[in-house]
Amino acid sequence: MSTTLTMDVSADRPEVFDFVVAEDVLPRVLLGYGPLPPVVGTSGHTGPWDQVGSERIVHLRGGDTTRERVTAFERPTHFAYGVSDFSHALRHVAVEGRGAWWFEERPGATHVRWTYSFEPRSPVAAPVVSAFTRMLWRGYMRVALAEVARQVSA
Repeated sequence: MSTTLTMDVSADRPEVFDFVVAEDVLPRVLLGYGPLPPVVGTSGHTGPWDQVGSERIVHLRGGDTTRERVTAFERPTHFAYGVSDFSHALRHVAVEGRGAWWFEERPGATHVRWTYSFEPRSPVAAPVVSAFTRMLWRGYMRVALAEVARQVSA
């Protein structure tokens, strides 16, 4: 169950990449969408965020958490991560999520592509995860991408 969004951001590729992968970026761009709460912070960093294998706990408004780990870091072209150990309702239907960002230079801009996928817990959970991805997660991503563009271009 995956979804991909793209956007052109009016800034150089290294600037956009560095903003997206910054350790403190999540509360600045994951602002929530509908019933999906915003990120309020992170804790428990196991290493620098630019190293594959580093992990942290992501805290959501309301007290729920998830574990995030870096799975690819190729500045300034590609960044990927996995999320697991959901404490919120998603834990009942999904095993993990995987996000991947690609950054391509364009004249006067950076083309950003963000793909996110969830692995359902079972075939029975797959339709729920698919609906969640289409109806809610895609909106969450859209809000975040717009915020990335707004803040980097400011």
